[in-house]
Amino acid sequence: MRTVRFRIGATVPRHALLPGFLKRPRVVKALRYTALSLFGLPFVPAYRKPLGRMLAQVLRMALAGAVKKPAMLLLSTLNYTVFYALWVRHPWGETKIRSKVETSALDTLHIAFFIGSTGTASQDDIQATVDSIHAQDFKGLVIRITVMESSLPPLTFLADGTELDGKEFVCFLQAGDRLTSDAISRVAACIDGYPKFKLIYSDHDYLLNGKHRCFGEFKPDWNYELSLARFYLHTPVFISASTLAQQAGGDCLEPFSLPDAVFRLYENHGSESIAHIPAILCHRPYSRREKRDAEIEIYRQAVADHLKRRGEEASIEINREAARGLTVRFPPSRERPRVSIIIPTRNRADLLRTCIESIKTRTDYPNYEILVIDNGSNDPVTLAYFSELENGGVRVIPDPSPFNFSAINNRAAEHASGEFLGFLNNDIEVITPHWLGEMLGLAQRPGIGAVGARLWYPNDRLQHAGVILVGGVAGHAHKFLPKGLPGYCDRAVLLQEFSAVTAACMVIRKTVFESIGGFDPALAVAFNDVDFCLRLKASGYRNVWTPDAELYHHESLSRGNDTDPDKIERFRRECAYMRERWGDLLRNDPAYSPNLAWDNYDFSLNWERPKF
Repeated sequence: MRTVRFRIGATVPRHALLPGFLKRPRVVKALRYTALSLFGLPFVPAYRKPLGRMLAQVLRMALAGAVKKPAMLLLSTLNYTVFYALWVRHPWGETKIRSKVETSALDTLHIAFFIGSTGTASQDDIQATVDSIHAQDFKGLVIRITVMESSLPPLTFLADGTELDGKEFVCFLQAGDRLTSDAISRVAACIDGYPKFKLIYSDHDYLLNGKHRCFGEFKPDWNYELSLARFYLHTPVFISASTLAQQAGGDCLEPFSLPDAVFRLYENHGSESIAHIPAILCHRPYSRREKRDAEIEIYRQAVADHLKRRGEEASIEINREAARGLTVRFPPSRERPRVSIIIPTRNRADLLRTCIESIKTRTDYPNYEILVIDNGSNDPVTLAYFSELENGGVRVIPDPSPFNFSAINNRAAEHASGEFLGFLNNDIEVITPHWLGEMLGLAQRPGIGAVGARLWYPNDRLQHAGVILVGGVAGHAHKFLPKGLPGYCDRAVLLQEFSAVTAACMVIRKTVFESIGGFDPALAVAFNDVDFCLRLKASGYRNVWTPDAELYHHESLSRGNDTDPDKIERFRRECAYMRERWGDLLRNDPAYSPNLAWDNYDFSLNWERPKF
């Protein structure tokens, strides 16, 4: 998929010139939030409604004995209310995206605007939307506006062929949506630059009391798996008028839901026809952020119909962890293919025993084998445990070579008899019994490369919820998020595609693994899984993360700390290797947004100084 991005080059962080201890990431972050809190004090009264609700939740959590969870909730709410008010005004905030506008050579653009009903919309809401259409700064805009009947359900539209005749695009809005004045100019630049696009969507935020912006939703590029779990596109959505008429099969269109139209377009034209403009082009009423029950039901039906047309069996339920989302599960095929679980280890029998016992006692998928790769263990207790494992049907394969994660797993894959490979660290402990079936069901789907799991630290803080390309090379999304919080736009609890997932717990089809040559031995310890997933993505596969396979990860306990002095040089070499191989991609992750921070993993706002 091609995306309309405004490239932001690498910059030197503003804190790089600070002395000594002030350069430490935690200190920098604390100083940043302290400054933002002070400058944001004048905006606190404007956001008293969401802040008051958040403080009530914080108080309940604190009374229940929680510490980290209320602190994270407080920070995330401040980040998208008070701090967001500063960000949209600051020259290093939203302005750096707004200032990079692509120009269009289009003289005219014909757009039919459909304004949908929300069930509770007033005439003032409809008028606000109409006024924002008339206020566009694109001079060649030719419009036709149609307001849907209030009896239609949310996200449902009705049109006849005459309304589409002669129009190039249809813009779907809901009553109360307010387009920014440059919205159509940006869409026109997108159409002019990439005429093959048939669907265009953008980011949006919310208006509190009709004037205070908050809770910006900065979306990824087209993310098919995330679209199954949540209608993250929302409105506005621009769809080619000819494509819409073609999907209807005639001049007269019956009532249709916008999610259904999006899925049909994807089925017929693929991801290459979908564009994302990573800028706020619409402000929506704050009340719409909270009232979504009717929309969720419509969306669930659209997802069910879409998967039925594709011939995919799946269960679809309301996601109880998300504020608005679905849980979509794909069961393993009835043939129950074998999964070869590969576990490299060196000594640390205690960790390995916990890992293997949890697999044997807590895994409900029956057809798997366990391969333990002994990387030169010399501890008598560990060697005795190997003998015990072999007597219990576990294969122990000696590999005394110097530690190289990539090479060890590549050689181990040659011994695997399964159709699928499951890579597992020796410091993993199973939580949910359906973890392997969940990951296998996804790995069996067409076009899927690597499948990752939700990994927790033993203190129930999040360790892995997908890998995003930030922090110089890559890092774990939502790292350290306490259990019970859904993360930014519910993305810590929803099925979705990421550029990479960790090999600490990964399932992949063996033929796919072999087709790209396995892991790269040049990356002995760090980033081998990221490089592997990026090569999968470059070969046309999607890497998927699922929150429904949960395991504990006692991270790197048997290997040591990557920041030990004797390992720093190796780590720097591997960072340089990744930057040289992947270059600009490491600053333009399609599963992330240029509006979000590149020095944090918490989806906070990007305050970097722009360098175009």
